[in-house]
Amino acid sequence: MPKTMQDTLGVDEIKNSILQLILESSNSMTLLSELAMLIGNWLLAETCMVFSTINFENIDTIGYWQSAKVTLPPTVKSQIVQQLSNLELNDHGSSSRLSDVTRSSGFSPLDHLLQTLLPNKISLAVTTKYQGQINGLILLLRSQSSEWTHSERELLSNISNSMAIAFSQVQLQQQAQIKARYQSLLKHLSREISQSTHPQSLFHTCLAKICTTLKVDRGMLLMLKYQNPLMAKARRPQVIKGTVKIAAYWSLKAENLTAQEELAFNLHDSDLCQQAWQNAPECLSCDSNTPFPDLITSKLPTLVESRGSALLMIPLMGKKNGEKDNAVVLGFLVCQQNSPRCWSEDELDLIDWISVQMSTAIIHHQTLNQVQSIVDERTAQLKSSLDVQAKLSAKMRQHIEQLQKLNQLKDDFMNSMSHELKTPLTSMKMAIKMLRQAEISPAMREKYLNILEQEWNREYGLIKDLLTLQEVESGKLTYSPQELDLNTAIERMAGSFRNKWQSEKGLLLNTSISQTSLKINTDPESLEHILNELLLNAGKYADPNTTIELSVISQVSFKGRDIVITITNEGAGITPEELPYIFDKFRRGQGVTDRAVPGTGLGLTLVKYLVEHLNGTIEVSSDPTFEDETVFITSFVLKLPQFQPTIS
Repeated sequence: MPKTMQDTLGVDEIKNSILQLILESSNSMTLLSELAMLIGNWLLAETCMVFSTINFENIDTIGYWQSAKVTLPPTVKSQIVQQLSNLELNDHGSSSRLSDVTRSSGFSPLDHLLQTLLPNKISLAVTTKYQGQINGLILLLRSQSSEWTHSERELLSNISNSMAIAFSQVQLQQQAQIKARYQSLLKHLSREISQSTHPQSLFHTCLAKICTTLKVDRGMLLMLKYQNPLMAKARRPQVIKGTVKIAAYWSLKAENLTAQEELAFNLHDSDLCQQAWQNAPECLSCDSNTPFPDLITSKLPTLVESRGSALLMIPLMGKKNGEKDNAVVLGFLVCQQNSPRCWSEDELDLIDWISVQMSTAIIHHQTLNQVQSIVDERTAQLKSSLDVQAKLSAKMRQHIEQLQKLNQLKDDFMNSMSHELKTPLTSMKMAIKMLRQAEISPAMREKYLNILEQEWNREYGLIKDLLTLQEVESGKLTYSPQELDLNTAIERMAGSFRNKWQSEKGLLLNTSISQTSLKINTDPESLEHILNELLLNAGKYADPNTTIELSVISQVSFKGRDIVITITNEGAGITPEELPYIFDKFRRGQGVTDRAVPGTGLGLTLVKYLVEHLNGTIEVSSDPTFEDETVFITSFVLKLPQFQPTIS
């Protein structure tokens, strides 16, 4: 028989080694692993596991060591822990039952479990007690070829007190770490609640921190919306109807839900939600065999897992309106564990404090939203009132501007009519007076008759312009398009203007047509009126002995082809201030009346109307020349569609 370590290392010395490890180690997991290695080597075991608590599912309280010669499957550790956890939970943690698993006979529950998992291994186990309470378990495994001797069992029993002290130290360290985690969680949540301006971000941040601190597998924050809010305050044994919205979700295996994902289910489809609602304000805790959400699988969002064992549902309570009133359940904070778990009093106290703080934050945000809603409503009403006042003010300004324009139009009309009526009548009166003289010569008679005819034509033209304007504005002006030869029409019109201008002001008229035979389909009478008025206008304002240019081209447009007619003169221009109003009724340039330039202020207005009547456009520009800033080049550009359908 090989010489064992017991022969060279006394029990006192191994106890001292255990105490030395306790003094030197500050990490509970490291201490447990070192203790497992120390005892495993000392008793020549193949595997050694030490449990510093009877809560076997907490992996932080388990130390594991395995000999280099042993090749146990990697799942052995988890299987042993799982079986021990099931055994302990079935026995409700009773200390007498736990003592039974380590009795020396080969028929203890622990022996039975290990023989099932490892049929080729034999075990040796002992519990440790501290202050009369079991606080740990030591488990050793060895091949069946090496039976555990009575002396080895005694030796293991002798060090149990030292191991109990070690386990107590581990538990103290873990409690300190847990309290530090709890303190950090509370500090973090307090800061988030005080700084957060949006509940959704607060939910996600707080839920993740809570789940990681409590070391649970999943967590949810559920918000309730009732079909009948008045019945939500009555804690009667009834099925409450409403909607459960998953406001936040956290899992070790899945990403958090985004704000865009609307995940919800009916409140009456979940028995656990109904039970938790009835149980409020107390929390609903289940240690095992409680999957959640407990819904039909097809009704669940794909991202949310419907499984689990341990469950904790903490109600988030609203504000009470009175001492005897029940507070409305705003929602639930849900923590889930895949394996069985006994929720400690510290955990329940912590989660209760958190639920109160989160409920307060939710109520605070709801109150702010209500206040903000009232402020927004009042602001909207004020804005609407201001908008109405602004519209009334704008309408009033518009009416004032219209009145001013009408007054200006009246003044322009009176000025134009006064000049255009008074001057011809004065000339006609003078001509009639001269014709009444008996000794008047035939030449003078002819002269005064011509004056009478010219002034009559001038008055007739004024009346005709007024009637045409009335027809255009009332929509009664007829439109009869037909094919017209522009070359012939323009040359005929240009001839009469050349003779008149040459004799009166020494003006020249230069025409330029891009094609020898240019056709247009339009209303001839309207086109003739437009060209005649534009040429008259060019002649009025052209300086003596200058040339008036008239050019015609045909160009492609997005609607087909256009005829572009440009008439340009050199002389008195149009000021930038007057240019936007050049086509207004009775609007004439500054000083034209004083310069006795004939006109009613209707010519260009009619041109604008007739161009639009022919589906065309007209633009005007007036720019000073480089040589003399008092001399302007004024151009009217007329665009008309070359081909238009004939109206039947």
